[in-house]
Amino acid sequence: MKIGVLGSGQLGQMMCLEALPLGYDFYCYSPDKESPCMRVGAFSTVASYDSLSDLKEFLSKVNVLSFEFENIPKTTLEFLESESKQTPIYPPPKALLIAQDRFLEKTHFRKLGFRTAEFFHLTKDSSNQKVSIGFPWIIKTLRFGYDGKGQVKIQDESQYKKFLETAFRNENEEYLVEEVIKFQKEISIILTRFQNGEIVCYGAVENEHKNHILDLSIYPARIPAGLNLEAIEMASKLAESIGYIGTIGVEFFLKDNHLYLNEFAPRPHNTGHFTQDCQSFSQFHLHVSAITGNHPPTDVRPKPTLMKNILGNQYEESLKIARTLLKDDRYQLHLYGKKEAKIGRKMGHMNFKGNLEEVNPLFHDL
Repeated sequence: MKIGVLGSGQLGQMMCLEALPLGYDFYCYSPDKESPCMRVGAFSTVASYDSLSDLKEFLSKVNVLSFEFENIPKTTLEFLESESKQTPIYPPPKALLIAQDRFLEKTHFRKLGFRTAEFFHLTKDSSNQKVSIGFPWIIKTLRFGYDGKGQVKIQDESQYKKFLETAFRNENEEYLVEEVIKFQKEISIILTRFQNGEIVCYGAVENEHKNHILDLSIYPARIPAGLNLEAIEMASKLAESIGYIGTIGVEFFLKDNHLYLNEFAPRPHNTGHFTQDCQSFSQFHLHVSAITGNHPPTDVRPKPTLMKNILGNQYEESLKIARTLLKDDRYQLHLYGKKEAKIGRKMGHMNFKGNLEEVNPLFHDL
């Protein structure tokens, strides 16, 4: 079987590393001439996401299509929806259409009965309306923001008025105004839904961020068992509501013993990287199994694991620390092979097989 993936970054690389030993050929499609996927043997098509003719040719080469990157143009996703009768596409393109539009995403959550932050769809036409949400706010671009990009914090009415002065230079800009939730914890659920409707879930992961970028993931999350089950049920209901097939990451805020659904990623997720060394199946293995029509494994019992992102900020120093930690076989290093280390760029991650109390303090300096 030939697996095709739109995108060629580290998530695609890790999918490829799981697919090849299982006997699957792996094809990636993106505009990038050099990518993490290429470094591990993926067949590569370098072309624009807007080029429907190139996409059609790419689809003719593969038996199933998936995604490692959700910021695909809307017209391309609509084209893929029409092509899905000939080539199976998992997850369905409509999942990406929802995930990449913050207003559609929050509205979908509310329709399912989930608690979310209060929100307001801000356009040029609605900018004269009163926003009945208490300050402070986060104003986010409606599409294509990640790792804190495309966001601004608004503390009061005067800051909002100043924001509006430059918000609609092209007339058609759209934003989501969101209530800032003062949460106690951020958690995520990584689950995989198979073609027969069965779901495999690891349980909640606890996540810590620095400068809006994921820094540390702790599995299992230090939350009550009841909240863990509730988060699993919410994520499962979401996956079922959009006919999802494959691995999905669903993010929550925890406040006053209540779960607020924040967002979802229609692909394997950074907070699921711990699964590569959790002494069970990884999220990438499960994703490959789901999209290729295999049945779920009979036994998934992950053990406590930590994941620390390695950014480009002090990359050489981080590598020195990582190589010191590798003297202990409980640590595992995963580098993505990106050529240039930039501030805030995810260059790799390191996993630790064990609990937070057991980790070497150097781990936090990566």
